[in-house]
Amino acid sequence: KMSDRAIQRIDFGGEEISDALSRTARRKTVAITGGFDGVRGLAPDDLDDSKVSEFVRKKASWVLRKKAMYSELSGVASPKEFVSGETFHYLGRPYRLKVVSDPNAVVTRVTARGSNLIAPVQPLQDPMIAKSAVRSGLRQWYIAHAGIHFARRMDFVSQALACEARSVSVVDQSKRWGSCDAKGRIRLNWRLVMAPVSLIDYVLTHEACHLLEHNHSRQFWRMLETVMPDYEQRLQRLDALGHRFVW
Repeated sequence: KMSDRAIQRIDFGGEEISDALSRTARRKTVAITGGFDGVRGLAPDDLDDSKVSEFVRKKASWVLRKKAMYSELSGVASPKEFVSGETFHYLGRPYRLKVVSDPNAVVTRVTARGSNLIAPVQPLQDPMIAKSAVRSGLRQWYIAHAGIHFARRMDFVSQALACEARSVSVVDQSKRWGSCDAKGRIRLNWRLVMAPVSLIDYVLTHEACHLLEHNHSRQFWRMLETVMPDYEQRLQRLDALGHRFVW
């Protein structure tokens, strides 16, 4: 049998799948998950290599899709200084950051004015402390606006699919844009609100489809394509832009 953390190398359509696989006595079946850090597998201790390889081959199309989805984001973060003049995005639109001196700014609360994001900081504050305060203020501003926008768009998506999530929450997760658990709870990465609305809708629709189909079966992808025929183009664009929203 395969050793723990063994590497599976399988050729699929000219592209090699090579990812770490862990063995555990707690598993009864093979499972594959994907995230920003790549694709990972779990398999039972006593399952033959041939059975594992057969499973991976059957999931090869899904594995490659996952690898493509996260390839632009793995370990790539936009370098930000959190100083005046930097550009940040909200719903795909660029906003210019303006850090202003304000003696009443005990906490940096960011506000939007026109195409600017205003971040007040204490006068003569240490530059490193000021940058940290601006970053925190921006993060809180994005989280608040993400909650409002995601709820509004999820209502629209749920109506299109004739289903409803048990809950929709904004989270700070490092490995994915969104997730849906078996209880129908959808979690969405706050950073997603920086993306254009069409790409936000892709992620929301993807997760909403999981309310009806809990895995990435053929039925799932057919359902997604039915309600969003151009989902692959949206996914490709999110791949290309996604690293800009990670800081």
